[in-house]
Order: sequence, then structure tokens, then C-alpha cells
Amino acid sequence: MNENEKYQVLVSGTARSMLLEHARFLAQVSISAGEALLDKFEEKVISLEEMPERCAYYDNPYVKIGKYRKLSIGNNLLMLFQISDSKVLIELIIDARAENKYLP
Repeated sequence: MNENEKYQVLVSGTARSMLLEHARFLAQVSISAGEALLDKFEEKVISLEEMPERCAYYDNPYVKIGKYRKLSIGNNLLMLFQISDSKVLIELIIDARAENKYLP
């Protein structure tokens, strides 16, 4: 892409649900922590508009090599996404500490 162009970032319904589940869990302990997670997510989404290729591929023996790229959100969460032409599709928000062998 031309360096002046931005990627269009799309968030799947699954990713949105997973994010809200994590935020709800955090908010049970601290409302500000839940809000901070949502703010951090928004910040990361905006950063993907510029150069999503900077992110490493997600390495998991249960997922096809090169299917997803990853971007950290906070301490233990990963945003998994794919790049296609001028679009970035955020598909999953996962706990990086879990085995995650049931990912699509």
C-alpha cells in the first residue's frame, strides 16, 4: 500500500464478544481496569490502520502457519487478525496464557 493510505480495520462479532467478556471479567474486580482494557483495544485498532505488517505471526501448533498475526492488548490478551488487501480483520481476542487448541 501507499504510505499515505490507511488500512480499514474491521472487528468481527466474535472478537467483539470476546473483548467484552474479558472487560466484564476485569470490571468485576475494578471498573477502571475494564474501561482501561477497552481504551487499550481502541488504541491498538487505530495503530493497525497504519502498518499491521509490523506484527508477528501467531505461532500455535493448532493453527495453520501464517493464518493470523498477533498484537498484544495489555498483559495477557492477544488480538488475532488477518490482512487482506487494504483491510485488517480482527477475528479473535484470546488469553495468551491458555492453550487455545480450539481456535478456527
